[in-house]
Amino acid sequence: MSMMMRHDPFRDFVSLRNAMDQLFEQSFVRPTWGQSSQGMHAMIDAYETEQGYHVRALLPGVKTEDIELTVRDNTLFLKGTFHPWTSEQEKVNWLIQESGSGKFERSITFPKPINADGIETSYEHGVLTITIPVAEESRPRKIAVSSSKTEPKQVVESGTK
Repeated sequence: MSMMMRHDPFRDFVSLRNAMDQLFEQSFVRPTWGQSSQGMHAMIDAYETEQGYHVRALLPGVKTEDIELTVRDNTLFLKGTFHPWTSEQEKVNWLIQESGSGKFERSITFPKPINADGIETSYEHGVLTITIPVAEESRPRKIAVSSSKTEPKQVVESGTK
């Protein structure tokens, strides 16, 4: 025997609203939601000074030999691997596991030309610090302004701070 169901025009709207909530949550609130533990995400901070850019990547437990840092044009590429805290042979019953393992990859494109030869790095306590100088031609410089009269030259600041 089949059962008759009453048509509810708002039933589809509720599911559409749930779908939009999920889309918003996945896109803006937790960008790593729904990813497997194989796709890891290294957290980074980056800021600019007059001399260049500073990048800090949080890589707890990652060995220096597992980090690959490359530069192409004005883009910095950071790749590496988070290794599991336990061996595969060890049988464990996880109570909480918030850290994962797997490969990670990040890239940052800088708005100003960079000097790849002047990049400096340091790695301490799982924090990779990268200092990237901007190219000399993109740094602010003072320019002397002269007039056609016999007035002394005036120095005017150029560039942004």
